[in-house]
Amino acid sequence: MKQTPLLEFESSAFAVIPGEDEETNPGIYGQALAQWLAEQLRAAGFSPGAVIAEDFGWCVPIGSDAHSLYVVCASTGEKADQWQVFAFAQGGVMDRLFGNDQRASSLAPIFTAIRHCLESAPIIHGLREEA
Repeated sequence: MKQTPLLEFESSAFAVIPGEDEETNPGIYGQALAQWLAEQLRAAGFSPGAVIAEDFGWCVPIGSDAHSLYVVCASTGEKADQWQVFAFAQGGVMDRLFGNDQRASSLAPIFTAIRHCLESAPIIHGLREEA
C-alpha cells in the first residue's frame, strides 16, 4: 500500500450518523464526511464509488485503471469536530517487481483534488498536512 500525507482539519458540518461506528471500530466516524467528499470529487471530474466502511474509517473508492485507489475519512478520536483524510493505492505487484511502480503518480492528482476541495470549502477550518 502506498499512501498520501494525512490531512487533518476541524469542521462541525459532518454529523455523526447514529450507529455508524458499528460498521467501523468503536469511536471511528466519518460517513457523512466521506459522502460529502465523494460528491466534491465527482464534481472535480473523478469517479468515486459508493462509500464503504472499514475498521479504520470510511472509504471512497476512486475509479482507476492502473490501481485500486481509495480516499479514507475518519474522526481523530480527540474531539467530535476533528477529522483526517488520506488516500492510498493498492495493487501493482508486478509493476513493483519490475521497477515500474506508478502508484505515486496515480495518487498525486487525487491528493491535489482532495486538498483543493478541503481548502476551498468554508466549512473546513485549520487544514494541515501531516507527513
